[in-house]
Amino acid sequence: MNAEQKARIESNRQRALEKLKNRGIIRDDQAKKIESRNAPRPEPTPLRLPEIQKVIENRTKAQKLFAHHQQNLRDASLSANPSIELDRESSRKRPLDKIRPTVRKEDYIEYDLATMKNSHGGFINVDEVPDGPDSKKQQTFEEWQKAQQERRALYEEAQPPEHPSLAPKCIECSINTELDPLLHDVFKLQVCKACVKTHPEKFSLLTKTECKEDYFLTDPELNDDALFYRFEKPNPHSGTFARMQLFVRCQVEAFSYKKWGGEEGLDGEWQRREEGRAQRREKKYKDKMKEMRIKTRAQEYTRKLLDRKHGKEHVHDFSAAIDGGVNEEGIHMVKRRCIGCGLESQEIAL
Repeated sequence: MNAEQKARIESNRQRALEKLKNRGIIRDDQAKKIESRNAPRPEPTPLRLPEIQKVIENRTKAQKLFAHHQQNLRDASLSANPSIELDRESSRKRPLDKIRPTVRKEDYIEYDLATMKNSHGGFINVDEVPDGPDSKKQQTFEEWQKAQQERRALYEEAQPPEHPSLAPKCIECSINTELDPLLHDVFKLQVCKACVKTHPEKFSLLTKTECKEDYFLTDPELNDDALFYRFEKPNPHSGTFARMQLFVRCQVEAFSYKKWGGEEGLDGEWQRREEGRAQRREKKYKDKMKEMRIKTRAQEYTRKLLDRKHGKEHVHDFSAAIDGGVNEEGIHMVKRRCIGCGLESQEIAL
C-alpha cells in the first residue's frame, strides 16, 4: 500500500466520522477515541544490551528445564519396562524396524476381545456348561464325522425297495414316497414333506407348555413314553435351561379328545376352567373389598375414639388484622386472633 492509498483511506475515515457526528450518532469524546485508536503506533524502541542478555539467560534456563523433564520421563519408562533400552539400541542400527511407544503398561488392563464369549449376561470368560453327553460341545471331530455318516446312511443312502409299489407311501395323500424323516423316525408317522406343509393343523409341532395350556394335559401324561413320542432339542432361550420337548399335534389332539370326550368335551372343559378363573377373580376382588371396608371401619372407629378422648380437631378461624406496633428491629407488625380458641399470631405487614 503506497502513500496515496493511505491518504485516501484516512480522508474517507475522517469524512465518515464527520457524518456520524453531524447526525448525532456519536459524541465528540467517542470520535476522539476512534481517532486515537486509528492513529499510527510509534516504532518500538530497540532493546539495550542488558535486556538482551537477560532474554538469552531465560531462554537457556527454559531449555535446561525442558531437557531435565524429558530425561525424567525416559527414566520412568525404563524402570517400568527395561526391555525398552534393548529395543532402543537395536533401533539405532535399524530405526524403522522396531518403534515402540513408551507406555507404562502396568497402568492398564488388557482384554483380548477375540477370546471373549457372549454369555447373555455381560461379556464374561466362563466355561460353557455342556447340555449332556450327546452335546455337540463335547463331540470330537471323529465323533461328528461318524454322526454325519450315520445320518446320510439313514436319510440319503437308504436302500431303495425292490419294487416302487412296495415303497411306503404317505398316509395323507397316498402318492408320495418321500417321507418326512423327523415324523417318520421320531413320531412313527408316514407323512410326506408336502403334506406336512399343507396340513399344519395336523402335523405341526407343539411345545410342552402349549400342550398343557391348549389341550389341558398334565406333566405325568406328557412325560409318559408309552403315550407320546417326543423330540428333544436344546432350549433356544439358554443352553443351561431344560431341553425343549416337542410333540406332534395330531397325536396330542387324539389323546386329548379321548380324555375329555371329543371336541365338545374339550370345549366344555375350557369353558369350565374359564368360569372357574372368572369366579376366582371375582372372589379375590370381593375379599379385597371386604378387607378395605374393615380397614376403613377400623380407621373411622379409631378416629372417633381420638375425638372422644382429645376432642375434635380444631381449625383456627382468625379475625381481621389489627395494628401490632413495631418490633425490636423496627418492622411494622400486625396481629390476628382466633375467634374460637383465642390464639394470637403476629405477622409482618407487607
